[in-house]
Amino acid sequence: MLKIIFFADTHLGVDYTINPKVERRRRGEDFFANFQKVLDYANETHADLVIHGGDFFFRSKVPAPIVDRAYDILYNFAENDIPFIIVPGNHERSVLPSSILMNHKNIYIFDEPTSFFFNKKNAFISIAGFPNIRTGIKMNFDQIFRAATEGNPDVDIKLLLMHQAIEQSQIEGYTFRYGIDVLPLAKLPTDYHAVLSGHIHRAQIFHYEKNEKYIPVIYPGSTERTSIVEMAEEKGFYELLFAESENKWELKETSFHVLPTRPMIRLDITKLTEDINVLTDLLEAELSRIDQNSVVRMRCEIPETRKLLTAKLLRELTPKTMTLSLAPVYRKRK
Repeated sequence: MLKIIFFADTHLGVDYTINPKVERRRRGEDFFANFQKVLDYANETHADLVIHGGDFFFRSKVPAPIVDRAYDILYNFAENDIPFIIVPGNHERSVLPSSILMNHKNIYIFDEPTSFFFNKKNAFISIAGFPNIRTGIKMNFDQIFRAATEGNPDVDIKLLLMHQAIEQSQIEGYTFRYGIDVLPLAKLPTDYHAVLSGHIHRAQIFHYEKNEKYIPVIYPGSTERTSIVEMAEEKGFYELLFAESENKWELKETSFHVLPTRPMIRLDITKLTEDINVLTDLLEAELSRIDQNSVVRMRCEIPETRKLLTAKLLRELTPKTMTLSLAPVYRKRK
């Protein structure tokens, strides 16, 4: 069996403060911990390839200490002689920060449309891919795909890697179907074993039909929750197992591995009060009922109450094991 580990949207650097002025629990270590867990699993189970579907970092301009830490981890993993393939996402604005550490022979970056080739377990593998196209993937895909695959030799396993919204992909309460930034299923290629993509944070697999074949589109989702709409979603990565049968390689199994995540809770403060003592009692009662390890998103739309929710008060009332943030006031678009 040939094993590929596929994950994406690690968003390294989220809530990671270099020189914190206030002592409180932040989420930065959670993101790094799950990134390391995926690599540890790949190493311990002797994966043949590891593929990252983009949004490695949380934004395009990343503080140097975060870049150095992430690349140190990746370089140490590459020393295990397992190829690591990555396509830059929209958070990186399609370009990863440069570093001499990324010149390792086992690190492959799609900085332009191209294909990488590997020989593993007697299988000749091609991975075609391209950096995130921020605008107009629907109109530009044909040209980009040709640039990535033109002149490619015949191989045993063909994979396409990207960081895009693809028709039929889903997030909470919404299915992507139309638009210039949504890639139609009809444009996806024939005779590929799978299309792998980051960008959508919900793990999911769906299929498209070409020449009477059903080809999977695989989103591993993010490795950590980044939004309150993801509060009920499990986070993890996919393990893809390929096997040869009658001189033909096939994707035999896809297994989703759940990563540990802290509970994410939405806490709505709906009581109208201008009395700090009343509000303090309310918050203490509400927070005591929540898992003390939670990530809490507090929302208050009542002006009289909200003005009492100072950073000092929230720090005093929030358990040290908990991460709490106050959501901005919702403003309807005119």
